[in-house]
Amino acid sequence: MTTLSLTVTEEGLRLPREIFQRLGEVEVIERGDYVLIRPKPEPGDEANLRARVLSALREAGLVVTPAWPTPVSVSAEERAALAKALSVGPPLSQIIMDDRADRA
Repeated sequence: MTTLSLTVTEEGLRLPREIFQRLGEVEVIERGDYVLIRPKPEPGDEANLRARVLSALREAGLVVTPAWPTPVSVSAEERAALAKALSVGPPLSQIIMDDRADRA
């Protein structure tokens, strides 16, 4: 994080040009007790950011690629049939509460 000395003029807030690598439109975001001004992301920036975040999470051991193969795709009709078949009986939350009642 960099600390800057800013100038407030009659025209508004003056920001040093060097804080933005590229000129163009900026976005203004209101957050609690401050206003965030930043360059609008270019197309493709989001995918690039997502890749960098996932890489950092993997390096930290917080995201692990599973060792098992990717499951086979299931159609919407098959999912609906499975949901109907598995929805018999009380809700799972009720089963858990009943199971824990003995421990209270």
